[in-house]
Amino acid sequence: MARIEPTARLRQDLIPSQMGDSLREVSTMAIFGVGSKWNDEELKDQFFLQGKFILGWNEQSAKDLYAFVASLKVGDILYIKANAPGARGIRVKGVGIVIKNLIGCVNAGEFGTSSISDWQSLFVRVAWVHKDEFTVTIPDDEGKLTNIRAATIYEEYLPLVQEAILGKVIHE
Repeated sequence: MARIEPTARLRQDLIPSQMGDSLREVSTMAIFGVGSKWNDEELKDQFFLQGKFILGWNEQSAKDLYAFVASLKVGDILYIKANAPGARGIRVKGVGIVIKNLIGCVNAGEFGTSSISDWQSLFVRVAWVHKDEFTVTIPDDEGKLTNIRAATIYEEYLPLVQEAILGKVIHE
């Protein structure tokens, strides 16, 4: 399989038809690992059912994460992950493509008319294209692991993981 760069162009023939023409204009994308467990409650099924990735933090607790979610673009790929710090395996619980970014959701009235400081959490719309769990094992020769995969959300740069995630998008 060819190496996938974080800013690779999306092949137009691989874009699922239900995403509409807005995604066909996307020129760059990135792959992000995201969490789905809040206070020991697993919410991936809610994400799948509602077609969303929901941040799970309020603005007062996580202004930096609000800025991160606001930067997600239509066409970015999200994978729901579970990973213990230092573990060589990433348990992937789902893979999806952002189909409406934060501003699109705000403009569509999906957050209501209240102030952002009143919102309990931010979300983006996602087409969850792979909902079956799988594991990506990172070989010992891929370098020392850091604590990044235990974070709420992060950009994925490891080519081995990018290829595994993108493979689920392409083959679904």
